[in-house]
Amino acid sequence: MNRASLSRVLVALGLLGAFLVAPAPQASAASFGDMVDYPLTFPVAGKVSYSDSFYAYRVISSYNNYHHAQDLMADKMTPVVAAGSGTVYYVNGTSNPSWDGGRCCTLRIRHDDGWTSVYIHLNNDTPGTDDGQGWGIAPGIEIGSRVEAGQLIGWVGDSGNAENTAPHLHFELHDPDGVIVNPYNALRAAEGKTPAPVCKGPEAVSVAALVGGTGLLKLGSTGEEVRQLQSFLTAVGYDTGPADGVLGPLTSGAIRAFQEGRGLVPDGVVGSKTRSAVQSVSAVLPAIPVLDQNNRIIRPGFTGGDVGQLQSLLKVAGYDPGPADGVYGPMTEAAVTAFQESYGSLTVDGKVGPNTREALAAYLGIGDFQACR
Repeated sequence: MNRASLSRVLVALGLLGAFLVAPAPQASAASFGDMVDYPLTFPVAGKVSYSDSFYAYRVISSYNNYHHAQDLMADKMTPVVAAGSGTVYYVNGTSNPSWDGGRCCTLRIRHDDGWTSVYIHLNNDTPGTDDGQGWGIAPGIEIGSRVEAGQLIGWVGDSGNAENTAPHLHFELHDPDGVIVNPYNALRAAEGKTPAPVCKGPEAVSVAALVGGTGLLKLGSTGEEVRQLQSFLTAVGYDTGPADGVLGPLTSGAIRAFQEGRGLVPDGVVGSKTRSAVQSVSAVLPAIPVLDQNNRIIRPGFTGGDVGQLQSLLKVAGYDPGPADGVYGPMTEAAVTAFQESYGSLTVDGKVGPNTREALAAYLGIGDFQACR
């Protein structure tokens, strides 16, 4: 079988990407979510806005509930172009090949230098409709296609699990080792704009020994429970000094600050009530980025990962927003309004801006945590 025949067979089986020969990938020391200085062509040829950071909360995700991409909001059918020159190695299809174009709505390009760009939620509708019977990938773009940076590869849409959101391109960037990195700065540089801070949640900390303990922890206490307590307090923005397992004056002060925010007696002693507060707040550490003051004002009708984060925190605070589904509906608005009314010094408008963020952080006992950096 000659090479052309083999290619046709592999295309039919959806396997050609695995057999494409690419230049040796460059070595990379990147970690998940790292900012990268990677030159790319901006992938949307039209007016866009950014929504949801790389670390935005997701209820269902293969990456520890993180979004792991940048959403570029744009009108449906706005052209999408290749971010780099390379070879298309993945195109997913529809169940009905008789539709015009017959396929949508995700594709992946392996760049010549070994990097990969991923394009999701491409259009699947006939123009002017939401019928799900259109196309999102440009003619001639298929597994094995050679594309150049800036070449048309498809159009913005709302396909897949984005059918209930505004049209947008979910854009991912993977380094040569397959590590998913944060493309935000690279995208801003491609626009010729100064990157803004990107929000990242605190690292997860173990509190199992702490919340399972029964004795009082106070000034002079030592051990693993104290070390976990220090790690937790540091994660939510309080200075305890090193997590050395020794409850000294600095740790005692951090405990008092956390207790005061949670409405507990600020005595610096950790008993059952403080342990319970630690357990509830530690469960929503991934949602803390929404409290950063650099984020957008969230209001009724909004959707996105930051809305899901807000819903998770409201529930811990005792105000039921309904499911953490990322949709700012009537229940979430009612929960925000109730919190604003009960707090006493907030404008009661059902919107979450800087003042409500600050109040919610204080109410939860979260310190001066800077999520955007």
